[in-house]
Amino acid sequence: MNQMSIKKTLKRGILFASVAIATFFLMQYLAGCEQGKSVTRSDFLLDTFVSITLYGESDESLLAQPFERIEALNTTLTAFETGSDLGLIKENAGIQPVVVSDDTYRIIEKSIEYSKSSGGYFDVTIGPLVDIWGIHSPETKEAPAPEAINAAKAKTDYTKIILNPADQSVYLTNAGMAVNLGAIAKGYIADEVMAVLKQEGVEHALINLGGNVLVMGGKADNTDFGVGVEDPRNPGNGYLGVLSLKDGSVVTSGDYQRYFVDTAGKKYHHILDPFTGYPADSGLIQVTVVAKASVDADSLSTTLFLLGLDEGLKKVEAQPDVEAIFITNENKIVVTSGLNDAFVFDEENYGDTYTLERR
Repeated sequence: MNQMSIKKTLKRGILFASVAIATFFLMQYLAGCEQGKSVTRSDFLLDTFVSITLYGESDESLLAQPFERIEALNTTLTAFETGSDLGLIKENAGIQPVVVSDDTYRIIEKSIEYSKSSGGYFDVTIGPLVDIWGIHSPETKEAPAPEAINAAKAKTDYTKIILNPADQSVYLTNAGMAVNLGAIAKGYIADEVMAVLKQEGVEHALINLGGNVLVMGGKADNTDFGVGVEDPRNPGNGYLGVLSLKDGSVVTSGDYQRYFVDTAGKKYHHILDPFTGYPADSGLIQVTVVAKASVDADSLSTTLFLLGLDEGLKKVEAQPDVEAIFITNENKIVVTSGLNDAFVFDEENYGDTYTLERR
């Protein structure tokens, strides 16, 4: 990546990078520097900090294909590249279907499944709302006009996507519609990268895509990886506790990751509710999801944040192999039953700030 590209990426992804770097170094510390041989490669991709560490390996060439896969998917699945699949789908909305790559078709197909199962809270056609709000790194600006928000909301409807498996095409039936994969792409990419590593015979790995974490096989000594759960009230500067995990994915969504503040001091975060058109007001400030597949953890972290605590708990309880840690705006941490042994809360440093409830 050339210097100009890095600067462009950093400008849009600096907050994600700082969060991801902090998470990464905590995990590296917990993994232990003397746990035997390992190889690591890092870069700025996907608008964030990306790192892959292989444990019990010393061959750096094993990291070449995984990073090639990330770069290829970054080009294919991004909404910002001219001529990308998503760009062409948007340009041809209401006009004609667009034949897309295998990856684009699969991820949109998967996104529709999540849209249906979430009752529309996860909506892959939220692109117009994302565009009108334009929430990236923290800044001061004004919210869009209500008329503009309502107009964008009217173009958000996953039921108006038509997929044709015969020619692998995607069609948005109404002009102005757009697909946005921001709530699922990193999870999909992490799973694809892990598939490459398994094909290469790797048995112990840690993938960190801007805080989307996917691990395999535990550390080389067969002990668990440790993944820090960030303090949403002081992001980048502390961890409420640590999750222990040998296999699976950990993904967090929070209201502190991307936001802006208007001149009156009101904060607007990036997790948008497709039903209201505004940032979610669900009573939650952070949700951490643990699942086998990163694509599931990624999509669910957004869905649960939108649903709120009560409905979010019902959603988790209805799904096998999914667990979560909810943090409310009243500083209550709710941990689902499957994580009771895996999550260690830092009572000494955070017991006076947060109350912990285990289900």
